[in-house]
Amino acid sequence: METAAPTAHGRGLSDARTPEILQAALAVLAEVGYDRLTMEAVAARAHAGKATLYRRWASKAELVVEAVTVMKTECMPPLSDTGSLREDLHRVAALVTTRLSQDEMCVMRGLASALAHDRELATVFEREFIGQRRADMAELLRRAQRRGEIPPDRDIEIFSHILPSMVFARSLITSKRVDLEFLERLIDEVLIPAATAPAPIAAAPSKESHVSST
Repeated sequence: METAAPTAHGRGLSDARTPEILQAALAVLAEVGYDRLTMEAVAARAHAGKATLYRRWASKAELVVEAVTVMKTECMPPLSDTGSLREDLHRVAALVTTRLSQDEMCVMRGLASALAHDRELATVFEREFIGQRRADMAELLRRAQRRGEIPPDRDIEIFSHILPSMVFARSLITSKRVDLEFLERLIDEVLIPAATAPAPIAAAPSKESHVSST
């Protein structure tokens, strides 16, 4: 088991080198997975000394957490507001299928094996990726609801799960490529019809049930 060197936290590492080392960590993570990732391997990829890394990150968990957090902000910029639910969702699909987002999926697959037994990583994964994607989607859907495209009584939180969950399920569980055609069909045939349909009207109690209850 890899242990941290007994050095104090701090900015011993030049900020100019930080992006390079974080990128190296992501590359190693995508190639070998979290369990096989070592500080030595990241240092070698970044052409840095292992002690240099430990002056900034006490463990590989801290290094990976920072790397994936930075990557998240680069891969998914703030969502645009076009004034149309369908156009907003299709722009999300275009963002998800960019090269950067596909690289993100490779990194997520590298993390997948560790999520079941590493609570710190699982917490970060939920907060920074799944949770953040759901929050972004919920805001997009609420804007459409305020415009009148989605009925006011629809449960936005439920619908906000559909796209992020399907993206991660397709990538992490089936290892299939998340392509634009798949996402656009999911949007047009599942998400929009479900979100914009009127809420079902509760059926009136039948005469027989009324009689039996009296």
